[in-house]
Amino acid sequence: MKYCSLFILLTLFACNSNTKNENKDAQGNEIVNDTIPAERKVVENSPVASYSEKVKDPLNDWRFSVDVYETKSTFDFLVKIKYKELDAEDNIKIPNFGIMPKVEVRKGKEEQSCIIGFLDKAGEFKEYKLVQVKNQELKISTIKHYARTLYKKKK
Repeated sequence: MKYCSLFILLTLFACNSNTKNENKDAQGNEIVNDTIPAERKVVENSPVASYSEKVKDPLNDWRFSVDVYETKSTFDFLVKIKYKELDAEDNIKIPNFGIMPKVEVRKGKEEQSCIIGFLDKAGEFKEYKLVQVKNQELKISTIKHYARTLYKKKK
C-alpha cells in the first residue's frame, strides 16, 4: 500500500510539473511564441496579389491570370488560375516568420508564366510556386520548399 501511494503521488507530481514547463525545452530554455494569430478576424474578399496577361488569339479575348485570396487561416491562401476557359485552384501555405504574410505574384521568365512567392522579414521575395502554360496546358509546380524552426531564448 505504501508503494502504491508513493507511485500515485509521483505520477501526480510529474504530470503537474510538465504542465508548468510547456514553454521550455529539455535544457530549460524558454520557447518564444509567435504573436501572429492563427486565424484572421476579417477575410478580404478581393485578391491580395494578382497577375494577368492577354493570350495571343485573333478570335477571342482570353487571358492568363492568377489571383491569390486570403482564407480564414492566416498563413493559408487560395490561388485561382484562369487560362482561356479553364479555371483551376491551388492552395499555398506561407511559413510563419513572426510577421503577417505578404504574398506577391511576379512575371515569370517565359511568356504566360508567373511566380507566386512571399516576402520574408527582410522584405526579400521568396519564390514558391511557378504557374505556366506549356503546350497549351496549365502547369503548377513548386519551385522551393520553406520551413521554419522554433526560436529559443536562453535564461
